[in-house]
Amino acid sequence: MSTPTLVLVPGLLCDDFVWSEQRRELSSLARVWLADHGSLDSLTDMAAAVLRNAPAERFALAGHSMGGRVALEMVRLAPQRIERLALLDTGWLPLQAGARGEEERASRMALLDLALKHGMRAMGREWASGMVHPSHRDAPVFESIVSMIERKTQEIFAAQLRALLGRRDASSQLLAIDCPVLVLCGRQDNWSTLSQHLQMAALIRGARLRIIEECGHMSTLEQPQAVTAALAEWLRGTEHTAPGRRPIALLERHIAESACRDVVQRTALKLDANDLDGLASLFTPDAVVVRPGKEPLRGVEALIESYRSRPATHMTRHLVAGSVVDLRGPDEAHAISNVLLWTATTDDSAGPFGRRAQPRQVVGEFEDTLRLCSDGLWRIAHRQARFVLHVDAGV
Repeated sequence: MSTPTLVLVPGLLCDDFVWSEQRRELSSLARVWLADHGSLDSLTDMAAAVLRNAPAERFALAGHSMGGRVALEMVRLAPQRIERLALLDTGWLPLQAGARGEEERASRMALLDLALKHGMRAMGREWASGMVHPSHRDAPVFESIVSMIERKTQEIFAAQLRALLGRRDASSQLLAIDCPVLVLCGRQDNWSTLSQHLQMAALIRGARLRIIEECGHMSTLEQPQAVTAALAEWLRGTEHTAPGRRPIALLERHIAESACRDVVQRTALKLDANDLDGLASLFTPDAVVVRPGKEPLRGVEALIESYRSRPATHMTRHLVAGSVVDLRGPDEAHAISNVLLWTATTDDSAGPFGRRAQPRQVVGEFEDTLRLCSDGLWRIAHRQARFVLHVDAGV
């Protein structure tokens, strides 16, 4: 089997340093080639140059920030050449019309003015301070990013800004992509937000979402090991999703709410089936579960141990209905669910209608806080279980 080619496309004012860790670590999996935009001033010209200079007819393609937009333009120009696609900390929408678009234009032009008056390093320090996670502003990686920006000229900065401000709407490219896709974002990316990446992953058939923790916009440098691991998985094809799979709804809120309801339902199914490993996978490692009249369970291991200690003959059926989910942010949701709890014991023989339920029936609630985790899956971080009503047969 021939060695695949991996094309890495840098973003605004970035050079090969932005991919340094990935280039080194992924060279064992692929022949790695890095693009250079030079002084080109349109995304289409940048995409055409990468297609023209790439060392293979077909290749895996990863773009970061503006490089992700270039990658999407490459998909538009030559989809048959892209074997798989990774979009990191990027976007797909055009410059907005009206006041929002003018605000972006003014903000970018103010940075260019700063660069022209005080130099690229001064501009880079101000710009990069908003692009990295707060904990990285005093770290060596921040100075490395500023030095990378300083290696570019004001003329290159102006050209690349023209390219970004003239970007086209790439929605049709997202909908048409027909190859394995990784969508990756730093959780604290304030430049290309997590919410934006959730929508992008929803639009792309079969896309896999990866969230990088403690990370801003410059993910490849801020958390290089996590990004490299995600790209290695993507290159190997171990992130495979069934062909043709597409979320039912394209809107972020609908997708998140549906996913959260599914998690709540599955916790009941896993518990009733005594599938404790499956139950554990639906909670965050630090999850807290508060039960009526009992001490809270802190951590998923304590949760599983509590259920493991139940009598082997104990049998439950949780009927969960009416889950109402409130999306509080791109990575946090709140859910309230009605629960009807039936209990029995397997010591009783099953008759034509199953086993006889115990006399008490209980109506309760699950109040859940769910978190979007780094692997793109929603899990329960906090559960408050409470009883609301009960009835005892014959009372």
